[in-house]
Amino acid sequence: MSEIKRPVITKEQADALLGLYAEEWSKEDVLEYHVTREWTDRFSPLNDLDTVTLASALINGYEVEKTPEEKVREYYEKLCDGYDRAQFYEDEGKYLLMKRAVRRTLDALGVQIAGINDEEGDENADDR
Repeated sequence: MSEIKRPVITKEQADALLGLYAEEWSKEDVLEYHVTREWTDRFSPLNDLDTVTLASALINGYEVEKTPEEKVREYYEKLCDGYDRAQFYEDEGKYLLMKRAVRRTLDALGVQIAGINDEEGDENADDR
């Protein structure tokens, strides 16, 4: 039997669904409204979802799309894990260079991501 894949929706769409649940809308009511009308105000992000994706999210649950910052932080954390597991000096150097490349790229773009290149969370600022 195959695993059910949950759709990925934006944070705004997830917030809209949570808002509807807070107002005690049933899943059936959400789907019926979606098929017959346009969402307005804080629920308007749902207009970007096709009916099948919304139905799947209502039935199977959903995952919230990661922001670009979250994706970079996740990649950086994998590099940190690789560095921590490195058994040879050459491997440590490779991971240090990749971590430095991420920080320098963010700095060049003027982007601050907590835990990577912010002042407080940057434990490796000395190896820039």
